[in-house]
Amino acid sequence: KYEGLNMKGLDVGTSFIVMSSQDGDDINFVEFRDAFYVIKPSTPVANKMIEKGLKGKVFIKAEDGSFIILGKDAIEKAVERNETARRPMYRGVVSVKEKDAKRILAYILKEVVGESSEENEKLVFCVPAQPVDQEDEDFDVGYHEDVVKNILSEVGYEARAINEAEALCYAELEDSDYTGIGISCGAGMTNVCVMLNGEPTVVFSTTKSGDWVDRMSAVASGEPDSVVQVEKESGEFKVGEPNDNPVLSAVSSYYERLIEYTAKQLGAALDGHKALPKFKHPIKIVVAGGTSKANGYVEKLHEKLLASDFPLEIEVVKHSDDPLHAVSKGCLIAAQVL
Repeated sequence: KYEGLNMKGLDVGTSFIVMSSQDGDDINFVEFRDAFYVIKPSTPVANKMIEKGLKGKVFIKAEDGSFIILGKDAIEKAVERNETARRPMYRGVVSVKEKDAKRILAYILKEVVGESSEENEKLVFCVPAQPVDQEDEDFDVGYHEDVVKNILSEVGYEARAINEAEALCYAELEDSDYTGIGISCGAGMTNVCVMLNGEPTVVFSTTKSGDWVDRMSAVASGEPDSVVQVEKESGEFKVGEPNDNPVLSAVSSYYERLIEYTAKQLGAALDGHKALPKFKHPIKIVVAGGTSKANGYVEKLHEKLLASDFPLEIEVVKHSDDPLHAVSKGCLIAAQVL
């Protein structure tokens, strides 16, 4: 339907940047780890040798002579040195904790989207909703949106923002007339959108998600966050079940706590909400995002929602077929409609 039209969808996530574009009947995805790690050479010789050693990796050479390694290479380097990689994003927005956040995010975004193929090529990107569980002056969606728009305009895109969980609904609720709830479980936040026939009626976020699991598990196991993250993504565990690996045992336990917290926050935020539709039938809840990929996550969320007196009747809690790419796909659909 949209073949020949140049447009892109962009999921600007705390842990992953994912771009989608149409290619005939298919959608192509490009993903990039939203991470960086700084190496400061101790001698001029080390400076030259490090540059040779980083051949083939994505990095920036800073004015002070240090090397800023980007993407999955940054996480690998951090783990090798028993440290934690840093990020230009924190809880879904540009980090105020990192002085180079804007510059590094700009480099990563431009690396992923490239130059626009035509003047003012359409691109829709996602932004998080305001959290219901925290009043935080550091959390400014408007500023974040402006930063991303400006970066994308520098490489020729006409960019517009939509809510992250709204994008998920566009990607996953077509067969239920775009009616239901989308829950996007990212690294930094959990974003929620209640949709009725394509119209987002309630949107909000909660501040605990995958990063919280990593942080708490790191404290419990005495390992750096990056080591926990790698163990979590490569190891085998099931949410809420014991594990012989001490890191994965902590991860499993904190995942269950996270899901219980999320279910309670969802119920509390929706109960009595003036904009909550009076649904005629039980609703579909669709879940996506990297954090939701943990074995048992969706089943446990369904269980905890039922146990928390959730104010709506649930037909099914369904996992996206492509949880890491679903939000980006929804952004692309929005770009095509616009």
